[in-house]
Amino acid sequence: MEDFGKIENKIKSMSEYDIVSQKKSPVAAIGLTVVGVALAVLGSTKIIGSDILGMTVLSIGAIIAVCGLIKLVLVCQKDAVDYIYAPTQKKLKPHKIYINANDRLKMDKCIESNDFSKIKTMDKENSSNNMLHVYAAEDGEIVVLQLLEYVPHFFEPASAVVVVRGGEARNILEFINQK
Repeated sequence: MEDFGKIENKIKSMSEYDIVSQKKSPVAAIGLTVVGVALAVLGSTKIIGSDILGMTVLSIGAIIAVCGLIKLVLVCQKDAVDYIYAPTQKKLKPHKIYINANDRLKMDKCIESNDFSKIKTMDKENSSNNMLHVYAAEDGEIVVLQLLEYVPHFFEPASAVVVVRGGEARNILEFINQK
């Protein structure tokens, strides 16, 4: 099990960087559940002429309702929050990027110097002992990141939590989005 609580706990205390936590809204989950139940009820009535079509609508409605209930349970957990960059009201999306072992020293230098101009030259992997845990605004205004290293059974912090803004943040976002 991967432990990301350290960076998330740090983000919760980042009001000085205009990052605030906001409880996730259950509206979409409730809406999905209501639509599913409505379809299930519609499918169980004789309004739809065909028995096969009615059973199909009933089954689809039941599946949608169950998905809505699962989403509702997940959203209602006490730690279900979104991190928002207050000046732009943009949500910070989490990303996990596995860094090639050969690029570990380069990443350490980027983090130490807070200069991420060379990050786009680094290689990403499908799996590695070095993971960059990133929360980034979609517009590239702010990025919060931490380098983690796999120590048997868990990823442990290998760097401090770093807040990056402006052009450097956009460099990191481009790195996240490149194939």
